[in-house]
Amino acid sequence: QRRRIAHFIELMEMLNPHPRPRSWLSMLPGKWRLLYSTGRHVGLTLRQPRTRVLIGDVYLKITNLSKPHATFSIESQIGFTVMLGKNWPHDKSGTGGRLAVSCPSKLRAGRRLYIRDDDDDDGGTAASAGRLRYSSTPDVRNSIMEKLSSKKWRRIVPEEKKLPPDSLPVSKLLAASSDVEIVMSIDGPLGSDVGTARDVVREVRVLIPPEMFDPSKIVCGTWVDSRLLVLRSVNGSALLFTRA
Repeated sequence: QRRRIAHFIELMEMLNPHPRPRSWLSMLPGKWRLLYSTGRHVGLTLRQPRTRVLIGDVYLKITNLSKPHATFSIESQIGFTVMLGKNWPHDKSGTGGRLAVSCPSKLRAGRRLYIRDDDDDDGGTAASAGRLRYSSTPDVRNSIMEKLSSKKWRRIVPEEKKLPPDSLPVSKLLAASSDVEIVMSIDGPLGSDVGTARDVVREVRVLIPPEMFDPSKIVCGTWVDSRLLVLRSVNGSALLFTRA
């Protein structure tokens, strides 16, 4: 299932209706709810943490700042419930809380380069040009080649074009500052131990995608429309959002 969703997201990115950052300036701001992340993170049932936390809705709030131009405030908003006591498998009421992580980011034009198996090392050319490099999965390449080889496309697409693209335009998100602000609020007391709050932050960080705990790790946007948003992180994983 994970592989199918990642395949679907890569196909979406190749059909991005708004590749230019100018379109993103008006469509990116708003509140987006996280639907899925292709990255791997540990689930609650696989571990025995000291403090058990149940993650609720996770949002990404993007606000357009007036100055300088094309600068946004990206704030990750994570809702969670702290479950104290031994009856947590049957009682999920617990104590509610919220964690907000924000940082400024600049929007710039860029390209996403696809690395193929037969590509040679470019000696850092892509990095020096400010481009983002990722590998495309064989499923995506095979799907595109099969589609373009069908009778419907045979007369339209030249033979030399029936290959996956070497690069795609993206909207790069550059950290405007190294400062990351973290604010946590709890609806009720967690006990007399101050370390419990520290354990809550640590557990929330484990359970959510790392890009939502540190939005500065989000490096580019590859799809945006009135309802859906796809962002890519520094490690190549994709985050799929829907407008809240």
